Amino acid sequence: MTSTGFGWLKYNNKIYEHDILVISDGKVIPRNEDMLRKKFGTCHAIGIDELKILLQGSPEVIVIGTGQNGEARLTQEAKEFITRSHARIMEGSTPKACKKFDEITAKKAALFHVTC
Repeated sequence: MTSTGFGWLKYNNKIYEHDILVISDGKVIPRNEDMLRKKFGTCHAIGIDELKILLQGSPEVIVIGTGQNGEARLTQEAKEFITRSHARIMEGSTPKACKKFDEITAKKAALFHVTC
């Protein structure tokens, strides 16, 4: 069960106090917030580089948790990139995304933003 509150997310019985990517094999990778701030000026942008990581293992579904209040967004470039991939994308606030992630039985990957 995946759960969350402002500034944290629990996945596989471990609490993370930072944004994470969950690859389709269950591996957890922390988001590179320094790189995001350099590239976009914020960690509220979700770009192609992160989607490429999430597509490793060919998930059928990618779940994007956009934060507790839904502040994070896919860049326009990322939206165009994902439409060319084989994966279906589902976006929502992180609490809703956690619930959806747990419900999905297909091969899946996720990005969870834990603040804002």
